[in-house]
Order: sequence, then C-alpha cells, then structure tokens
Amino acid sequence: MSGVKCDYVTRLRDDLEAGFREDLEEALIDAARWPDLIERVSSSSGSVGALLLRTDRTGLDALCTRSMAEPVRRFYDEGWYREDHRLRGLPTLRARGVTVDLDFTSPDEIARLPYYQDLLGSCGLRWFAGIGFEVQGRLWCLSLQRTVAQGPFEDHEQRRLATLSPLLRRAALLTAMIEKARLAGLTQAFDTIERAALVLDPDGKALCWNTAFTALLGPDLKLAGGRLVAEDPEAARQLEALARPCGRAPISVVVVARRDAEPIVIHVVPLVGPSRGVFAGGRTLLLCRVPGAGTVPAAAILQAAYRLTPAEARLAQALAGGEAIAEAASRFAITAATARSQLKAIFAKTGATRQADLVRLVAGLAR
Repeated sequence: MSGVKCDYVTRLRDDLEAGFREDLEEALIDAARWPDLIERVSSSSGSVGALLLRTDRTGLDALCTRSMAEPVRRFYDEGWYREDHRLRGLPTLRARGVTVDLDFTSPDEIARLPYYQDLLGSCGLRWFAGIGFEVQGRLWCLSLQRTVAQGPFEDHEQRRLATLSPLLRRAALLTAMIEKARLAGLTQAFDTIERAALVLDPDGKALCWNTAFTALLGPDLKLAGGRLVAEDPEAARQLEALARPCGRAPISVVVVARRDAEPIVIHVVPLVGPSRGVFAGGRTLLLCRVPGAGTVPAAAILQAAYRLTPAEARLAQALAGGEAIAEAASRFAITAATARSQLKAIFAKTGATRQADLVRLVAGLAR
C-alpha cells in the first residue's frame, strides 16, 4: 500500500490551544464538526494524521483524518486491534492525560516488534501521542500520528498536549448529552407517524426506543439485558449479528415470526455521518412495522433520521424515485448549482455516494 505523505512541519503551532478551543465550540454546536476538529488538530500539532476512538472498543467506528483511513482499515481488517501494543500506555494516559510510545516501549522493541515494523512502518508511520479523556466512565483517546522523519513528540510538546485533555473531556461530555437528547427526539419523532423505532449502540445494545416500539414487545420479541432477542431462531441469529465488532450491519431486514400475530418486519438502517452519535454511541436505527399497517412518507423519515433540511429531503425523495437531478431542479424551481449543492449535503449526511444508494435507502425507510 502507499504510505502517507510526509510534508508536515514537526512542531506545535503557537495558536494550537486557542484554535482548539474555537474548534471545540463549533463541535458543540454541531457534532458533525468533530471530524473537522481532528483534521485541524492534526495539522496544528505537526502530525501526519489523527484518530479519535474509545480505548475499550474494537469496532471500526473510530473517527480519523483522511490520511489515516487506510492504516485504520488495516488495523481492524488484519486483526492488529487484538494485540494493540499501545494499550500498554493506558495507565500513563489515565494518570497524566497524555502518553507517547517511549513511555512504554524501548527503542529496541520499536526496531523489532511487528506492530511497529509490519503495520506502522508499512504505512509510513512511527510515533504517536495519545491525549486521554473520560466520558461517562469510558476512556477515549485522541491519537496523533507522526512519521519516522518527523520524530517523536518531545517533552515540551507533551505538556502542551496534556492541557487539551480537560477541554476534550468537557466538550465530549456536553456533546454526549446533546446526542442522547437528539437520539431520543429521533425515536419520538417516529411516534408521530406511528412507526416503531429503536437505536442500537455499536455493541448491539438498545440506547433508546419509542412507545410504538414498546407496544410490539412480547414473548416473541423482547429486550433482555439491553439486547433485542427473538424466539424465532433465524431472527434471533440475525439480531445477534447486529452486534458484530467490525463494519456495518450485515443485514438490512429481519422478519420476526410471532405465534399469535402477524410477523414483525425490522428494517436495519446504519447511522452514518452526522446521524451517528460519536459519544452517545448511536450506530444502528431499527424501524419496525407489521405488514398491512401502511406506509410512511419517505421524505419525513429521511428528514428525521438524517437531519436533512426540508429541501434536501424533498430532493432525495425525488432522486430516489428515478428523477434526474436536472428534472428535479426544474420541478422545484431551483438552479442546477443549488440542486448539486443539496445533493452533496444529502450524500454527506446519509452516507450515500450515488443515486442508487439513495434509492435503496429511501425504499428501506418507506416500507
């Protein structure tokens, strides 16, 4: 694989702390700005890339800079997360808010350990500084990455980075509160259209659900230990698969057979981009219905689930229905440039990359 580019200045910028505070304020207003935040802190800290992850989580749901996308993919796909050498730094991370490789690894180990040579070395990486902070009893790490040429983070740099830890903790805690309120509001919004909804975390545990979903629970489908379980063996297997450690949900629909009633159809909708709660942990939206109960307006659901504007939801529904973007722009009396701008926002918010993805998304939510 190709290595990361090495055209970064290996020193912390003078305005690192001030710029970081401003970025955190923006992230509090809009949780979708957290990826932008780590891009900028990576640049201003003289790093080649950065990632934000919970230290006890093995799923591929870390936020990372674009430069780290391939190394992070390899980290999970090749199983390096099972023996992450840098977990040795957790005690130091907790104690002083920052840790670096030389806190727990000798130069001799760096020269011979596969973690450094086979994984990091092949990606053009070597040194890191982890900034730790706790959110609701969970330890998080903002991991800054440097190349061999850039060299390790020096003592004076570590001291400055440690001052970012309490700022991160406060911002992440407030973001988690906002995200939980939004997820609760999302499920309640489905109550208004009588649609049962439940949000799962990355471990497949229920975070929040609405009263319409509660009405479907019974001996055939129930919550046990925070997990959704079914009596029907096939449905039980599929629901259990929603908690797999890496990647997106492996299935899109689960049909739960019931002994004395019509089956329950559960549509599995991965929450991506700004719809995913970074610190609240929202990962998957389950929308349930009983056949014959009717349909719901797709535009309204798209707007609620993915925080689209009314205009974006309207355009998404039109494109999913097969209209060309030029036709939709003409019908809605907007310019082609405006339509393209709205489509770009739709893709960013829903995780779709093409019109075919929108067709699949809207069809799944409208059934």
